[in-house]
Amino acid sequence: MHYKGVILKKQQSKVVKHKEFYKAFSIGFFKAFIILFLFYRSIVVSFVFALVYGVFNIKFYKKKHLEDWRWQMNLEFREVMTAVSSALNAGYSVENSFKEAKEDLVLLYGNNSVMVKELDKINSQIMLNRPLEIVLTEFAQYCQVEDISNFAEVFYTAKRTGGNLIETARSTADKISSKIETSREIKTMVAGKKMEGRIMAYIPLGIIVYFWISSPGFLDCLYALSGRFVMTILLVVYLAAFKWSERIGDISV
Repeated sequence: MHYKGVILKKQQSKVVKHKEFYKAFSIGFFKAFIILFLFYRSIVVSFVFALVYGVFNIKFYKKKHLEDWRWQMNLEFREVMTAVSSALNAGYSVENSFKEAKEDLVLLYGNNSVMVKELDKINSQIMLNRPLEIVLTEFAQYCQVEDISNFAEVFYTAKRTGGNLIETARSTADKISSKIETSREIKTMVAGKKMEGRIMAYIPLGIIVYFWISSPGFLDCLYALSGRFVMTILLVVYLAAFKWSERIGDISV
């Protein structure tokens, strides 16, 4: 099995199971139904638009799942580079160093880790006498992770021109480690703000529920035909504010 020619949609279908589609749809449907019912108090309207959002939520879930998959791939690839560098220092050939790297990775992440499965594919291609630099280039095209793509390009050049492969592997591991630590620090700093944003997002919904319970009929004018326009504007503002708060905390390195 070659990595070459694998496009993003095929990659998404591999990393996301079908049962997770139903889970994503259900979560999106129920969230949308509750919010829409609070703003419109109409089961029909809430059900119809919740169905639409449930379908769209599958796409959002696939995107999030793919981002998490790439993040985990980057984490494990750092360990692979460290193991490859150590194996090369011990006198292994560059091809055999990837076999040794797999054994080290199994000890750290287990047999079901994402990178172990990819190393099996890489090593099987090596056993078929395919050039390692070509296999790594195809692997980089498949996973579409920036650090792996950069390593594949540098490795291709070093392998063809007789460059220092040990230093290439070590340098790649150091750079990925530095980038990962920076990403973790940023995620730690914004985690609290994201939580505050989510809490603030629930407050308007809680206010509506509070009026329903404490003052029945107080909001009836907003659920009449003339009030639906106002509620629609408020819903758009609410969703825009929520999306904006999510974007503010979405910082990439």
